[in-house]
Amino acid sequence: MESTVRTVQEVSTTPTTSTRPQLNRKSSSLDSTTLEQPPNKRTTPQKPSTEPKRPVRFLILSDTHDTDDDEEDQASAFQTPTISSPVDVVVHCGDLTPHGTPASLSEAISKLAAIPAQLRLIIAGNHEITLDEPYYLSLGGTTTTHAAATKAIKQDAAAQGVTHLAEGTHTFTLANGATFTVYASPYTPQFGASAFQYPTAEDRFNPATTTPAWATNTATPASTVPEGVDIVVTHGPSKYVLDDTGNGGSSGGCEHLRRAICRARPRMHCFGHDDDEEEGDDGMTCLPREFVGANQARQRGYARLCPGSEEALREKRQTPMVNAAIVDDEGKATNAPWLVKLEF
Repeated sequence: MESTVRTVQEVSTTPTTSTRPQLNRKSSSLDSTTLEQPPNKRTTPQKPSTEPKRPVRFLILSDTHDTDDDEEDQASAFQTPTISSPVDVVVHCGDLTPHGTPASLSEAISKLAAIPAQLRLIIAGNHEITLDEPYYLSLGGTTTTHAAATKAIKQDAAAQGVTHLAEGTHTFTLANGATFTVYASPYTPQFGASAFQYPTAEDRFNPATTTPAWATNTATPASTVPEGVDIVVTHGPSKYVLDDTGNGGSSGGCEHLRRAICRARPRMHCFGHDDDEEEGDDGMTCLPREFVGANQARQRGYARLCPGSEEALREKRQTPMVNAAIVDDEGKATNAPWLVKLEF
C-alpha cells in the first residue's frame, strides 16, 4: 500500500514569524489558538534571567485511531508522518486506537516509536476502553484483556522508547539541558458511553477553593493542574476553545479545565478529542482577555492563530491551545500533526 505523506504544520512561539507549510488536507483548517491570561499582580519587577534559552521542538498529534486487526479500510489509517527536520519531543494526546485492543495499541505504539525523537509521550483517550478498568469490566470485558492492554501501553511501549503518562505531573530533562514539566490527563466530560469520563458538574482539575458553588470538587493531588506547569496534555479541550462537537455547534470542552488553564498559566495546552474543529476557517479573531470569575465560561478570551502571524506569544500572558486531532469527522487520518517550538 502506498503511504500518504502529510506535511507537518509548524508554529513558533518565539518572537518570530510562525509558518505553516502547504498541507495535503481536506480543508484549510484552524486548530490552534492562544488563550489570553490576566496579568499577575507583582509588587516588584522581575529581573530578566541570564540563563540561556534552550529550544525544544514538539511534534503534537492526537486521535490517530489506528486500525484494529479486523479493519477493512486500511487506506484511511494513520501513517507515520514525514518530518523534514528533527524533533525533540513527540506528544500524542490520546485515542491511539478505535477500541483499545492490545493488538491495535501495539501497532500504534510501533508507529510512534518510528518517529526520531529524544522523548515520546502518550496518554490514553476515551477510545482506549480497555485501559479504564472499571468501565471496561462494566461492559463485560475481562481482566486478562485489561492486563494485556496495560502491558502494551506501559512496559512494551517503554521498551520501544515511548512513555505513557498517567494522570498527574511529570518532569523531563533533555540532552541540551532543557527541563520542563508536563501535566497529563486522559479524562473528558461525560458524552455518551466511553472511557475516562466524568460528569460535567464535577471539577477534578482545581483546588476546592476555586470550584463554583454549583459544582462538586473531586480533585486529587494527581488530577489537580498545578500552577506554573509548563505543558498541559489532556485528551479533551477546555470550554469553548476548539471544542465544537459538530452536533449543532455544541461545545464539548470542560469549563473546569479552562479555569485550570487560566489559573496555571502553562506555556502550551495540547489536546484532541473533538475532530470537527479541523473544519474551521483559516484566520485570526482577537477577543478580550479571559475573565476568571462568574462569567469565565462564556465564549471569549482567546485569539485564533493563522499561518504567517508575526505576533510573538507572551509567556504567562498567552497560552497556545493546539487541537492536534489527526482523524477528521469522517474517521479518516487526513490532518497533519503540529510542530511547536518552545524555549526553556
